[in-house]
Amino acid sequence: MIDLAVRFTGVSKKYPHFALQNVNLELQTGSIMGFVGANGAGKSTTIRILMGLIHQDSGAVEVLGHRMPDGQAEAKRDIGFVSEDMRLYGPATIAWHMNFIRSIFPRWDQPYAEELLRRFDLKSEQKIKGLSHGQRVKAALLIALARRPRLLVLDEPTTGLDPVARREVLAELTAVLADEERTIFFSSQNTLDVEQISD
Repeated sequence: MIDLAVRFTGVSKKYPHFALQNVNLELQTGSIMGFVGANGAGKSTTIRILMGLIHQDSGAVEVLGHRMPDGQAEAKRDIGFVSEDMRLYGPATIAWHMNFIRSIFPRWDQPYAEELLRRFDLKSEQKIKGLSHGQRVKAALLIALARRPRLLVLDEPTTGLDPVARREVLAELTAVLADEERTIFFSSQNTLDVEQISD
């Protein structure tokens, strides 16, 4: 039997000016799925359903063996989530964020977090409000990865980055993901992003 990290069966969600209809997908444990589409195609809606942030109108969703949305608390313990509109606390340092997340998630790996700081060329004493957009993306990735999640969900993390920062973030992320097997769900408007991270 195939071990699935994510399964959508006949999932639909309707809004006044948009409808997600009859989505079926399976993401096998240890694999990477690129979710590509233009703005308004339903990528973020699908991810919000996957995360339990919104509820589907019909159909079934299972994430890491938990039915969503009822099992979202259990599932989220093992999910690392990074979104292009994710907001970190501006006045606080990267170290403050690391310590906060470490206090919540027992699987936090401090040596790995320190290694990611070096790889991403970040300093723990840097304040979020002083970081560039690319650095903020890297800080969010660090916080998600150092929890050692079983499933990593990336919702258009390179949106808004200039070409240099985008290449740098993707290169760093690709290098990190090559270290060990993770299940990854990666959405983007750009097929090149997905191709680079999947290589």
